[in-house]
Amino acid sequence: ITSYSTLQPWRSPRLLIHIRSINNMVRRRIASTACFALISRRGSHAFPIKVRPMRLFKMDTDTFARRRKMSSPRASQSDSTLETSSLPEAEDGARQILHGTTLVSIQECVAAFDQEQRQRRAHQGPRATRSSKVVFVDGSWYHRPDPATGLNRNPAREYVAGPRLPRARFLDIDAIATTAELFPEQNPKGLPHMMPPPRLFGLAMDAYDIRNDDHVVVYARRGALFTPRVWFLFVSMGHDAKKVHLMQGSLEDYMEEGGTVETDSLLTNYNNKQNGDGKYRDTMGESYVDCFDGGILNVPRLYHTHYSTTMPQYNLNVFSAKNICEKEEVLDAVNNYLDGGDVKSESAKESFSNTVILDTRGTGYAKKGHMPSAVHLPYTQIATPTNSLMIQPKQTLKRLFEDRGVDYLDPELKIILSCGSGVSVCHGYLALKELGRDITEKNTRIYDGSWTEWGKEDDLPKILPDKNELIG
Repeated sequence: ITSYSTLQPWRSPRLLIHIRSINNMVRRRIASTACFALISRRGSHAFPIKVRPMRLFKMDTDTFARRRKMSSPRASQSDSTLETSSLPEAEDGARQILHGTTLVSIQECVAAFDQEQRQRRAHQGPRATRSSKVVFVDGSWYHRPDPATGLNRNPAREYVAGPRLPRARFLDIDAIATTAELFPEQNPKGLPHMMPPPRLFGLAMDAYDIRNDDHVVVYARRGALFTPRVWFLFVSMGHDAKKVHLMQGSLEDYMEEGGTVETDSLLTNYNNKQNGDGKYRDTMGESYVDCFDGGILNVPRLYHTHYSTTMPQYNLNVFSAKNICEKEEVLDAVNNYLDGGDVKSESAKESFSNTVILDTRGTGYAKKGHMPSAVHLPYTQIATPTNSLMIQPKQTLKRLFEDRGVDYLDPELKIILSCGSGVSVCHGYLALKELGRDITEKNTRIYDGSWTEWGKEDDLPKILPDKNELIG
C-alpha cells in the first residue's frame, strides 16, 4: 500500500490510499482492512479517509512528480482529476443528467444509458462497466392479482424472462427484509417486508455490485404501483438521496419511447455467467455469484453464507433504517390526541397540533378501520390517474395536503405515516420530499408495521368500520 496526503488551501486535508493489486477482490479486502486500521489508530479521525482500489500500475518518476503538483494552488484542472473525488468526463455527464433529481423522465433515463454506453466504449477491461455510475433496479412488486387475468404475477420470473433495462438488478422487498425466517427475534410477529438490518442490505448491495457513489434508477413494469418503497429503502439505508431516482413511467413506456432493453432470458446465460464469460457477469459482486439463482438473488443463501463472516464493502453509515418508528411512538401520538377529550375542544386541538398521522391506504382505510385522529391520504391520489408509476405535479400534491389541513412545510409538525403494511406509505414520504418539506429524523416518521401490526393488537385504540366508535 502506498499512501500520500495532499493539503490544498481550497480543500480539506485528506488521505488517499492507492492499492496495487491485480485481483479486484484482493483490492477491496485490503481497502477495508486499511480503513479499519487507520480509524482504530486515529479514533475519531480529523480528516476524511478515502480508499481507491486501483489496477496494477507502475508509478514512474514523472507520474509521481505530476501528482505532487496537486499540492500547488496552480495545479491545472487536468491535474486535479487525479483525485478520487473527481470523475471522468463520461461519468460526470451521466451524473449531470440524474444528480439531485428524484423523479426522472424516461428521456433522462435513455440519455443516462447512452452516456454509460459511451463510457463503456471509452474504457477497456472486463470491469469497465462498473465505472458507469448508473444502475437500473427493477422494483416491480404486486399486492393484488392482475385485474385483467385474475392471476398473481411473479415479478422475479418476469425479470428473468425479459425484457429488462440494460444490466438491471431485481430487488425483492419481501426478501431483502427483516423476515421471521432469518431474524425471528427481531420479527417475532412475522410481519411482511419489514425494513432490513443495514448489514443485510449492505451485503445485498455487494452482491448486486452496487456502490455508494452509484446512481440508482428504480423502475417497474406496467401494473406495478410501489416503486417509491424501493426508493425509500435506499434512502433510509443511507444511500445519497441525490443519487436515488424514480423513473416516471413503466418499462413498457420506456420501450415505447425507443429505449434499449435486454430481451433474452437470464436462464440461458446463467452457466456462462458462472464461468465469468456471460454478458450479465458484471451485475454481480465477484464473491457472490453462488448466491444467485438464474439472475435472482437468493437472500437466505446470502445470509447463511456471508452474514456472520463478511464485512460489507458497501459503506453503511446507519445503525438502523432512518425515519422508521415502532408502534409505541404511534401510540404516544394517539394517546396525546385522546387525552385531549372532544376533538372539537381547544385542548384536543392543542394536543393534536404537533403531530399528524397520515394513513395512505386505499380502500382499506374505510373497510378495515383506522387509528384515532388518522388523516386519510390515499396513495392512489399521489400517483397520476393515467399512470400509476408517475407522481402527480407539485401543485396537485400541495392541494392534497392543504385540503386535509396539513401544514407540510412546518418543520415543528411531526408527521407519522402509516398504511397497510409499510409499502404505500412511501408515496406519502416521497410527496413530502417533493414539496420541499425539511425532513429530519425526528419530524417525519414511517410506521413500518402499519395496520398489519396495529389492527391485530386488541389493546391498541382503533376505530373500526360501521361502528365509528373507539375500541381498544
